[in-house]
Amino acid sequence: MRKAKLLGVILASCAFMAFALGSGESSSSSSTSTKVGEVSEKEDKTDSAKESSEEKEVKEEKIENKEENYVGDVCMDGDVKITYVKSGVYEETNQFLQPAEGNQYVYIELYAENTGNKDSSISSFSFECYADGYAVDQNYTGSTFDGTLSAGRTMTGQVVYEVPIDAQEIEFEYSLNAWTSEHVKFIYEGEKDSGFVPEANTAVSADAYKVGDIIETDDLRITYLSCGQFESDNMFIQPKDGYKYLYLELEVENISDRDQTVSSFSFDCFADGAACDQSYYTGDDDLDATISAGRKTKGRVVFEIPNEATTVEFEYLDNFWTSGRVIFLYE
Repeated sequence: MRKAKLLGVILASCAFMAFALGSGESSSSSSTSTKVGEVSEKEDKTDSAKESSEEKEVKEEKIENKEENYVGDVCMDGDVKITYVKSGVYEETNQFLQPAEGNQYVYIELYAENTGNKDSSISSFSFECYADGYAVDQNYTGSTFDGTLSAGRTMTGQVVYEVPIDAQEIEFEYSLNAWTSEHVKFIYEGEKDSGFVPEANTAVSADAYKVGDIIETDDLRITYLSCGQFESDNMFIQPKDGYKYLYLELEVENISDRDQTVSSFSFDCFADGAACDQSYYTGDDDLDATISAGRKTKGRVVFEIPNEATTVEFEYLDNFWTSGRVIFLYE
């Protein structure tokens, strides 16, 4: 498990360096995409996004990080505001992934909000855990605090570790800066809930595209073909209780003079502003292809969405270096 974790840390570090070098100012409106037949208003929207972000920063009270955080506390990782929602014992449903005799799984649940105007990445690999001062191993199947949040988006996830049942002091350490070893601690408090309830953001993005729209980026012409509920015929690939699968179907044409790769991994989805999990291996119609100049591909992207969600938006990262995004509204 330690070898797997080391590999994960290396990959996460590489991703961080690439992100640090490449990410610039970002919001959903920083994409260079335009709807075919319309004049781009992206510059004005970007300025508005800047102003809104600056106004928000003035209004919000500055949060000073504490070395130790308890359930209900809030800390900052750059522009990401992290709320320690609750902690408790994690019950693993997979019979083959049970903790060793004398051990148990414990979790902390965190809520993250990107308050800045550029993409921010979060990873459970940024955590370590110590039980009575000794390092313990993470349960990677249970840890879900992972994702990339564009401006204004949110995410809730858990970090799970295996600890001795009789451990007296359990501390989760979160690395804020890999180069300076700066970190904050989340103190495990047993079964405790802050009662924090995230506020849903049901507003539709001003620059979201709808079914039938044709969008051009620097390299691609994208036609938004359809969207709907996906019904899996695989008994092992089903949404969890209270959720459903929704899909987005696109046709993509390479309008550049060099090969272009289109992948479902370049998509994120947000339901009422909160990040959703992507569902992979949902059939042969997944949007994944490398197309040469002038060629086309067609496919769908599937995410797991809460049944009660009001506003669902799929985001395509069309430029990694500028964090430019194209937003597709689920109708």
